[in-house]
Amino acid sequence: MNTKTTTAMDTVAGRIYAAIKEQIIDGRYPPGGRITEQQVAAEFNTSRTPVREAMRQLVADGFARFKPNSGTVVREWSPEEMRQIFELRVFIESEIAGYAATRITAEELTALTRIQDDIELNGPDIGTDNTARIGRLNREFHRIVAEASRNERLVSMLASAIEVPIVQQTFRQYTTKRLARSFGHHRELLDAFATHDSAWAKSVMSSHIHSAKQTVLGDKSHGST
Repeated sequence: MNTKTTTAMDTVAGRIYAAIKEQIIDGRYPPGGRITEQQVAAEFNTSRTPVREAMRQLVADGFARFKPNSGTVVREWSPEEMRQIFELRVFIESEIAGYAATRITAEELTALTRIQDDIELNGPDIGTDNTARIGRLNREFHRIVAEASRNERLVSMLASAIEVPIVQQTFRQYTTKRLARSFGHHRELLDAFATHDSAWAKSVMSSHIHSAKQTVLGDKSHGST
């Protein structure tokens, strides 16, 4: 996130920005859906001035686009754009996992284990509420892995890619089988971290993200599986 957004986070516009961004990620505002100033102002009981600023920032950060005669709409991503995003994640996040394996603390490993326990609380339930809950916990899981790498440059490179809404919406496209497989990847990653095996961690993270890519792009390319 850029400096402008960080500064704005302490303002009304910043709080609206953060809330709407989370709603986009969680799917309340679907790709192509309109976000109206009137609707947002009513939701937050505020004037339209901070709403306009929040909307401008959502557009600037790639979460929405302004269309003449339509207003602000949630950004839609082409299959090729999504493929590039996932390939970027494979490259960067696998390296992050490798660094994390050799630098992770006992406290961080405990935190990751606790989060994964919470992720699996309801089993591979693919209901809307559970997948939204899992999505939020998954972001925290990957954030801690990134911090554990102690590699600020790689983490900075990854930040924009992992906040792209289409990536965060992956869990809503999972079948029960795919969700269970994702759980397994996380558990194996924890094993690799516990043994401080960098190569193992990189391999598991690569498989994990390739699997997520297939979940999103496979259905678009070949129909539902």
